[in-house]
Amino acid sequence: MKVDLGIFQGDIIKTATIQSNDPDTPLTVLKVEGKVKGIVEMKPSPNVSLTGPAARLQPAVVDLQATTTPFHIESMETNLTGSINYSVETVTDGTHYRLEISNLLPKGSYSGYIKLKTDMAKVPYLLVRVMGVIKDQLSASPETVMIGELSGAEPLRSAEVTLTSALDKPFKITGLTYDKTFMRVSQEKLKNQNGFSLTIEPKLEHARPGSVNQSPLLIQTDIKQDGQARVLVLIFNNRKGNR
Repeated sequence: MKVDLGIFQGDIIKTATIQSNDPDTPLTVLKVEGKVKGIVEMKPSPNVSLTGPAARLQPAVVDLQATTTPFHIESMETNLTGSINYSVETVTDGTHYRLEISNLLPKGSYSGYIKLKTDMAKVPYLLVRVMGVIKDQLSASPETVMIGELSGAEPLRSAEVTLTSALDKPFKITGLTYDKTFMRVSQEKLKNQNGFSLTIEPKLEHARPGSVNQSPLLIQTDIKQDGQARVLVLIFNNRKGNR
């Protein structure tokens, strides 16, 4: 049994089913199990995750070390241009290189790769997979809500917004800015999480029947950097008349 592993490394299990004319054992399963040591080891992992607030993210480092054959990196490419920055440092020429990857996005998510072309025939390239989930230090969920009377058949709708922080320490709400003509907002601390629950209730006394009003809710906190969040509130008044 011959197994082509390509550039794979790590634990493997391969099986093959052998058919024969043996009446007692017409089928035999051959199993190969082992651990493949790569020509180039990527430590701590060829999979990089950049997760958290952009201001607190540190660059990720992947060490590329030859195990048997010296090699050189000839070029690099990525499908994450604009989302990450990356560079390679030569630690020991031919045997040890260090890839550093840093995030560029203030907020968002991405998934892709960095492809490093080498001068080795058996391993023509090395692939480092990169995933990013970049969050604000403060986040409100959902970021858009609908309140009021959406249709004559539905009861008056309020909305709940959860405000949480990526920081490990408690924070306080220092201000709520919104149009008090169309809504009222109350707050309470979350019981099992660092954050707050905000209840947004409609006020339709001054809303024209059949209208939809947009009103932002700005939440200020005592977090020094990126310490505010914004929620867009849509206020519906589908009543046929004020009552």
